Amino acid sequence: MKIANIVFGAFIFGFFILLSCETPEMVSDIPEIKFKSISFANDTDILGNDIKKVKLTFSLIDGDGDIGLPKDGYPGFDTLDNKNLFVQMYQKIDGQFVRIDLLDEYTTPFQAPLGQDKTLKADYEVTMEPSIAFFVYDTIKYTFYIFDRELHRSNTGETPELPADTLGLIE
Repeated sequence: MKIANIVFGAFIFGFFILLSCETPEMVSDIPEIKFKSISFANDTDILGNDIKKVKLTFSLIDGDGDIGLPKDGYPGFDTLDNKNLFVQMYQKIDGQFVRIDLLDEYTTPFQAPLGQDKTLKADYEVTMEPSIAFFVYDTIKYTFYIFDRELHRSNTGETPELPADTLGLIE
């Protein structure tokens, strides 16, 4: 009887141990991004010109966590001017969005997740200072994408269309 109780207890203990182990989430090694929010604030640049600061926030998930570049560059990114985040602005003209010849390029911080599960889930925030010409637009939107260190290009995220004179946070 005692042996049966010990075997049964060991079985129950082992069962709960197995239930408590989390299996790593299977996520693609190609980064996936999603718009979260954008905020606008009026400001002045160092020359005294009126500008609008734009803060774009997006979520990112990457299965192998190889996002961001070291400060001294990374092989393969020399053709991208050692940038891995690209933001494009569009203005609405006659009901159609037209790309503005202004592509903002950024380098995101080097990330190297520790542990067995390398999946990286993060929110990124980018502050942009468009030119004073920003004030001549009526309705705008942004698209954005990111490359990981294996040069996998993410999907393209997009903001909603926004009145250019917007102030505050839009989610």
